[in-house]
Amino acid sequence: MTSKIGLGNRFHWGLNIDDIWTYAGVAIPKSIVIPYLFSTRFRGGPFTLPRGREGPKDKGKPQSLTAIGTRGKPDAARPAEILASFLKKGGVDFVRCWFQWNFFEKSIREAQHNPSSSAPWASPTDFHFPLDEFVSRMTEAGIGIIGVIGSGYSRFLPIGLQTDRLDEYVSQLTDSSTEIVRHYKDKVKVWQIENEPNWWKAHYFSHWRRGVIWLSAESQKPILSALNNVVRSECPGATIIVNLEADEKVANWKLFAKYSDILGLDFYPNYLPRTPIHPSKLGTVALQVRKGTGLPIFVIETGYPTGPRLFGYDEVKQCQYIRNACETAFTCDAITGLGWFRFSDSYWKSFPPQENYFGLLTKEGRPKAGWNEYVNQVRQRR
Repeated sequence: MTSKIGLGNRFHWGLNIDDIWTYAGVAIPKSIVIPYLFSTRFRGGPFTLPRGREGPKDKGKPQSLTAIGTRGKPDAARPAEILASFLKKGGVDFVRCWFQWNFFEKSIREAQHNPSSSAPWASPTDFHFPLDEFVSRMTEAGIGIIGVIGSGYSRFLPIGLQTDRLDEYVSQLTDSSTEIVRHYKDKVKVWQIENEPNWWKAHYFSHWRRGVIWLSAESQKPILSALNNVVRSECPGATIIVNLEADEKVANWKLFAKYSDILGLDFYPNYLPRTPIHPSKLGTVALQVRKGTGLPIFVIETGYPTGPRLFGYDEVKQCQYIRNACETAFTCDAITGLGWFRFSDSYWKSFPPQENYFGLLTKEGRPKAGWNEYVNQVRQRR
């Protein structure tokens, strides 16, 4: 996938790799059990894909990716290579994944809190790049990457970073994002800047973000402008995506179009339990946004959970949603790609509980019926 993604006639099929820490070799983040009351770090466990790249001795054998947080050492079979092989066989064009800040910069040095200090912000030697293997393996397999930079989710932020003073936050965000884009610019040509900026306040109340800067719409322009400038400066030929929560029609589409080459839309019409499976809104809203902005449209996130069963979710309904959503997106003139959220469930837990069941695979790596349905939908439309 090149920087021309979304700008040609080809439709792109992708997946969201939410548990990117599995492929970065870092610890599982703390899980939100009860917002603002209780968070904890659960132990990880095994993640085993049905088949990976086959050699003479392992044909047909499952390929184990030992998740960080289990007792053994990380699996020597290179999780990113196994994943890339699995996705390529499934016909996946691209993956969207978090280039989360604290992967690259673990903490903010004390000197950075003192504006009068002559000490520089973190130098390049303070940064680590644990996604090198993941990026290389996806690139070798011909699978494009949409790298999400600058997302202010609390679990993504370095230790010591404050989120109450916007100017200081933007300055630190700019420095870190510059190092990340500069490092990966030769292989990552599509960058999403931040995540759902029209929904930051809702993220705050769900305990996904902390700090007063997320409560004001006035934070949107300086943050998005800073990230846009970083990508334009470090990787001039790259494509920039801004993705927006699109279910509630609360976005000023033209405002966000200023910072992007493609607008990404996130649709979860069945996020509330027991609502009818009817994703036709994907096409209706996409046509409206395309008409109002003139930009290509990607459905960056959409999905249907398989649980909790108490809420009426199950695998059969997930398959039904996949069929309808793929048909709606593919036949809509405004939509040029679809990214399913998400590839697999995870040992990390979020809130509300249905967030933990959107995967096409279980947290152990077993394909749900939805995985085969999605792969079939992609193959039918090649």
